[in-house]
Amino acid sequence: MYDVIYIDSQGAETPLAQELENRQDAAQLAREAAAERRAGRMVLPGRIKPQNCVCVVPTDPPVNT
Repeated sequence: MYDVIYIDSQGAETPLAQELENRQDAAQLAREAAAERRAGRMVLPGRIKPQNCVCVVPTDPPVNT
């Protein structure tokens, strides 16, 4: 699963989509959102905070208890 977030120049996060199952769908949404905002885009391995970026972030898998 993937989240798509926008991180503004002050480091504040705005969720754009949550728990998308398909990475390609998440990447497409990120490309479109980045173009609209004139921002960069990237796939992150975790929640680091680049600035002025639309990011695809893998979510943690559910924990089976």
